Amino acid sequence: MEKENTQAEVPLGPDGKPLSKKALKKQQKDAEKAAKKAQRQAQQAAEAEAQETEDFSKDCYGNMAMLQSTEKPDRRLVRVEELTPALAGETVWVRARMHTSRAKGKQCFLVLRQQQFNVQALVFVNDKTVSKQMVKFAANITKESIIDVEGVVQKVAQPVESCTQRDVELHVERVFVVSASAPQLPLQLDDAARPEHDEEDASRPRVNQDTRLDNRIIDLRTTTNQAVYRVV
Repeated sequence: MEKENTQAEVPLGPDGKPLSKKALKKQQKDAEKAAKKAQRQAQQAAEAEAQETEDFSKDCYGNMAMLQSTEKPDRRLVRVEELTPALAGETVWVRARMHTSRAKGKQCFLVLRQQQFNVQALVFVNDKTVSKQMVKFAANITKESIIDVEGVVQKVAQPVESCTQRDVELHVERVFVVSASAPQLPLQLDDAARPEHDEEDASRPRVNQDTRLDNRIIDLRTTTNQAVYRVV
């Protein structure tokens, strides 16, 4: 009777026969490996969650509260056209519109525009001032929003051909949204800047005159219109 109970307790294999001692040891070893792997994954997930929760840059970005003239921020805003290699190494504040943003891994490239001048800005994760959450926030700022950016002016090894300030870029330390634009605009500035009749690249979208007139406040921000008003 005891022999029958002992045989009944022996695990069976896929073929319905009792497993050998060697197979039992292998099964036990595999179970231990799986348990250790699950424990290691849980520990890594907990550590990652802790890092995500601990945002050391939480005071360095966000949507700016409306001041309503209750206070005057102690800062001097530098114009984009003034950002030259002569300011290399200096920390400056810039107020501009978000022209474009492009996130790539742990960094995000921004193009800040002020009238017809623009400059490249870089937000990248580091251990002191910029967290992953801050990079994610910067990448999600909508186009044409007005933002305040504090950063260090740095010379670039190669000219930034897409910007007027091609010899420098801004390494962002703080960024605040002053006035957020709508997520979807009735027209894109890059489209509005193209001539209506361009035989060289007819496949790219154009903005019709009626759309321009209906959204004149955006159309006036194009480089061409800004240049016209500057001459006048």
